[in-house]
Amino acid sequence: MGGRFEVTAAHIVWAVDPLPITLCVSTRNAAAHLPGCVESVRDWVSEIVVVDMESEDETLDLARSYGARIVAVPNAGWAEPGRQAGIDAATQPWILVLDADERAAPGLASVAAELVGREDLAGVQLARQNFQFGWWVPASGLWPDWQLRLFRRERTTWSGTRTHVGPSVDGPVEHAPERADAAIVHNSFPSISAWISGANRYTDLEAERMAEAGRRPGLVRLFAVPGARFAELYIAKRGYRSGRYGLAVALMSLVYWLMAELKLWERTLKDSPGRGAVRQADEQ
Repeated sequence: MGGRFEVTAAHIVWAVDPLPITLCVSTRNAAAHLPGCVESVRDWVSEIVVVDMESEDETLDLARSYGARIVAVPNAGWAEPGRQAGIDAATQPWILVLDADERAAPGLASVAAELVGREDLAGVQLARQNFQFGWWVPASGLWPDWQLRLFRRERTTWSGTRTHVGPSVDGPVEHAPERADAAIVHNSFPSISAWISGANRYTDLEAERMAEAGRRPGLVRLFAVPGARFAELYIAKRGYRSGRYGLAVALMSLVYWLMAELKLWERTLKDSPGRGAVRQADEQ
């Protein structure tokens, strides 16, 4: 990554030349988090685009103070529906996507500088370091949590039709180094209570998506889907290595998908309530 010496009134500093990258940040009442996100990359990105979903706090004022271009989109309840709007508004050849509660670790700048200079590359999977309940436990099954967040603008689309689904990139995609100092730092749920609140909201969306896709509830899905999610984190990704923390993370994944499947079943109650059901009389 290039740079130059600059002389200020107080001292000589080394200034980094910005990379040909647009930072796209998704926000919704994110005033408490946006400054930390932007400050982590502002010295090495060329442009900032904030995709805002009807914030009612000081988020937009903060975005303007950083010289960000603001793109207003409807509040969908999750970030993905606004991703393409950010891509369309960007002008740099490469895009880095972060949420407001995410940060770029200090070493990501040098890794990005090397990768965006390659003509043979269209996208990069970045490791994400999830701080859950205030702790990062590498052996919990949540690391490295690869995210396709650095990509060429003109070769990428992001449909945003469901939660937690990444973009489609036309061309070669590689993984960045699996290092905490070059990762996306995610300040996830600070407590179990906060996780429950978020899970309740997101499982509504999961059930809606599954219903629109024609999925039908059943006993096999009710046990198999949550069980598979638990096994993925606790066994396949060896979350058991971190003791009770890894067990808690895997159990929460099980609960999340159990809630989603039960909410899918709930949608069928109107037509098929079950044996011996008695409809509640309307109140007069």
